[in-house]
Amino acid sequence: MKRFILYVVLVIIVDLVVLLSVCRQHKPQPTPLSKADTLVLVNPTPEQAETSASSTTISKSVPPAPSVRGKRPFCWVDDENYPPLIYRGPDGKPAGIFYEIVNEAFQRMGIPHKVRLYPWPRAQKIVIEGDADGLVTALTKKRKRYFVASDPILLASEEIFANRNDPRIDEIMAIRSLKQLRSFRVVETIGSGWTEENLQGAKIIWVPDMDNAFFMLIKGRADVYIANGFTGAYFIRKKIRIGDSLSEGYKQIIVNPYPLSTIAFRLLIRKGSPYVKIIDDFNKTIHQMQLDGTIQHIIENAGLPSPDVYNKK
Repeated sequence: MKRFILYVVLVIIVDLVVLLSVCRQHKPQPTPLSKADTLVLVNPTPEQAETSASSTTISKSVPPAPSVRGKRPFCWVDDENYPPLIYRGPDGKPAGIFYEIVNEAFQRMGIPHKVRLYPWPRAQKIVIEGDADGLVTALTKKRKRYFVASDPILLASEEIFANRNDPRIDEIMAIRSLKQLRSFRVVETIGSGWTEENLQGAKIIWVPDMDNAFFMLIKGRADVYIANGFTGAYFIRKKIRIGDSLSEGYKQIIVNPYPLSTIAFRLLIRKGSPYVKIIDDFNKTIHQMQLDGTIQHIIENAGLPSPDVYNKK
């Protein structure tokens, strides 16, 4: 009997040893990180961040965090030559009404941001391709595919500018609708989404910038140029003040008394940007700035003339 009990105990011990050996062989082992692996730390400590940066490679395929508020600045890309709304100032820094309004709004919201200015077609391309978060412009049907829009931050009238010496000036000054524009030579700057959407089928001469557009009017190579009243009036006044060889030509530019439409300029945020979540807060901030007079104060400080003052020259 004792021998039998001893035999059973020995069998149990042997079975346990075998079982432990098998478990060790099948225990999951950590796999070394390859170059394609990614380690993401949420709110890492300084020590963790340093270790992560030195030992891992961040994959471009990893989606951004749900919100980067406080993580990196909002990247705003816009037109470098659209005064007085947005432009590169004499010191090379961003300036203009859009800049003042959006800068104030982001400061009130406590969101860091940076502004980069480029030629308008390139600026739009940069944002659409995902290398920036947003821009300020009008919302068109085409842009709705790419952007979420804020409430209007500024309203401006689309005006018809023409040379008073144009042989058809009386017809031009009588234009009251988009349809009537189709029989005239229209000059427009490349990248104008409003013109692309509203003047399909018209005779449009595309030029790089506003300088070229007004030059075409002065030289009689185009009949009308459509621009918002703020920018057109500002540009004409600036060119007359310069006093160069074209200044006399700018004195001949007049404005049709019937605005074509009212354009609402908005902050457009790219749909793929994590900053789309701020749109409601931005709207509330803009509304508060309208109520407390901040936006009106910014516009008044720009010292804008009314476009129709040039009709009296």
